[in-house]
Amino acid sequence: MSTAYEAPSPPASGFAAAQHPSVASPPTAAEVHRFRQDIQGLRALAVGPVVLFHAFPKLLPGGFVGVDIFFVISGYLITRILHQEIADGRFSLTSFYVRRVKRLFPALYLMLATTLIAGLLLLPPAALDEMAKTLVATIGFASNLQFYRVSGYFDGAAELKPLLHTWSLAVEEQFYLLFPLALVTVARWAPRRLGTILWGGAAASLAACLWWMTWDPSGAFYFPFTRAYELLAGSIAAVAAYPRLRDGRVGDALSLAGIALIVGAVLFLNERMAFPGWLALIPCLGTALVLVAGEARPALGGRMLSAAPLVLLGSLSYSLYLWHWPVLVFARYLALRPLTPIEASAAVLLSIALAALSWRFVERPALALRLPGWRILTAGAATMAAGVALAGPVVLTDGVGARFDPAARALLAAQHDISPRRADCHSSEWDPIPYARSCALGDPKAVPRVAVWADSFGAEYAVALGERLAARRGSVLEVTNSGCPPSLDFAAPDRDRCVAQNRELLRQIVADRRIDTVILIANYLGYREASLTNEAPLVAGIGAATRALRGAGKQVVIVGVIPRMPFETPAALGLLRQRAADPASFGPARAGFDAASASTTTALRGIATQTGARFIDPAAYLCDVTRCHGFDPQAGALYFDHAHLSLAGARKLIAGAPPVARR
Repeated sequence: MSTAYEAPSPPASGFAAAQHPSVASPPTAAEVHRFRQDIQGLRALAVGPVVLFHAFPKLLPGGFVGVDIFFVISGYLITRILHQEIADGRFSLTSFYVRRVKRLFPALYLMLATTLIAGLLLLPPAALDEMAKTLVATIGFASNLQFYRVSGYFDGAAELKPLLHTWSLAVEEQFYLLFPLALVTVARWAPRRLGTILWGGAAASLAACLWWMTWDPSGAFYFPFTRAYELLAGSIAAVAAYPRLRDGRVGDALSLAGIALIVGAVLFLNERMAFPGWLALIPCLGTALVLVAGEARPALGGRMLSAAPLVLLGSLSYSLYLWHWPVLVFARYLALRPLTPIEASAAVLLSIALAALSWRFVERPALALRLPGWRILTAGAATMAAGVALAGPVVLTDGVGARFDPAARALLAAQHDISPRRADCHSSEWDPIPYARSCALGDPKAVPRVAVWADSFGAEYAVALGERLAARRGSVLEVTNSGCPPSLDFAAPDRDRCVAQNRELLRQIVADRRIDTVILIANYLGYREASLTNEAPLVAGIGAATRALRGAGKQVVIVGVIPRMPFETPAALGLLRQRAADPASFGPARAGFDAASASTTTALRGIATQTGARFIDPAAYLCDVTRCHGFDPQAGALYFDHAHLSLAGARKLIAGAPPVARR
């Protein structure tokens, strides 16, 4: 998120143009602070798609690239100002941070304070505790590292983290901890190498990002050194470290090409693609082209971006970025389900209203302050300390759990009703457990005759089945792997290695003479949602696995589509109880689930019929004629999140439909 603190400024500057032809001569102070309406339009082109993407993900699937646009703008504007100050001999690190405090802190801390108050009213303890920790990290401009730490598969839905959007502020501020000093160093020791150093830094950052994405995509997304190339793209544009434009028609063409790249990224990129990496260069290059094209004179594309509505939206961009995300998150907590289009539209309008008020009565007055720098820095430090002091008690009390009565706290605790053997028996995305080390659950003296082959949906099922078999001196082998359904040759999203893993698992299960029954479980609706395609390849792979197992003489049990809840189940149940509502009312309508699962259920039944396998329909035991339930008065919460059955839910399903006949 761009937080450049000066009026959108421009032309390119450098340390020593006379000494190096690839770096432009420093412009005058008036040129540096020249207001560029096209940059405000660029900001609108960044924040608008981000907000719409967060409110209506299917409307603009690539709207998330707005953050990358902001990074380039920020790198451009701040580099321009710093370069001019260094060239004039008036650069001061203290002054730099004074401007940052004036630009960032007032609106940011107003949002943080409001979010903390809203969290006390609306969030369950675990979510409030995490938000308070994130608030402290945000104060230290380290929330990106906090979100990286909790970016695992089961660390909660991103759309329910009220401060998730602060990660980009943290990336910027971490970048600006070193960047001004780096510029001063280059100016002192290698002014002729400025362009080369910026290009080299950007290339190194991009290379690091591409390498990191091969083994740690979350790190590549959140780390400042893997996103630095985006900010440096703006820096390169700022110092004119490229061939100079001589023809205005070329500038017009470049500005239009830049807008086309940005619009194309917004419309055609999506979350399923590997990002940032190479793909992030599309919006970054587009933004840089617009910035470069408008340096000497307003280019055609820049004049289009200078339309009054875009300039106004660009003026609100920082405040709108700050407010829109927590408003959307808290709206979801009020609804306890995905927002309808009308509700999402209302949340966006409220965000715009809050942004306008924040801009008019907080941002502008703060920027207009004319106080000694030491007072501003002291006030900033005091504000940071106050924020930590307010968030600290929330963390120390585990999210102020005393706000909820004992019955509500018992429902909330279902988030921990998971397999106690997940850490050592369930394969993570990147560290599969070899078949030879698969866990046998149940009677420790029994030889496992049954195997649960599944993705993460099978972990709790295997434990619950092990409990049932232990009473008969039996056990079950758990062969579960996050994100890898037991579907031959099916490449799950971001899990290309599943194809080879499943081929090897099938070979070993077939060769394992201990196993006579194999239970297949998969997150069918989740893969459809993640890939936005039909279930045909997934179901075809289930059929191939079933036929191979049956051909080897194994009995096969296919567990059908497990209903998904509209919200994190323990949180929803606890909040409903706290609101004096009936937890049994929580869950999707049966008709909607039947419509969503009909084709998959029909196909799986067909596979079972053709191969002689057994089919279990979870909906027959987890749903009634009107609703699929997340809560059972006798069993309790049936899910530990929005999709995975809790141990209680797995026990209920197994009790209703035992997958293994009594011997």
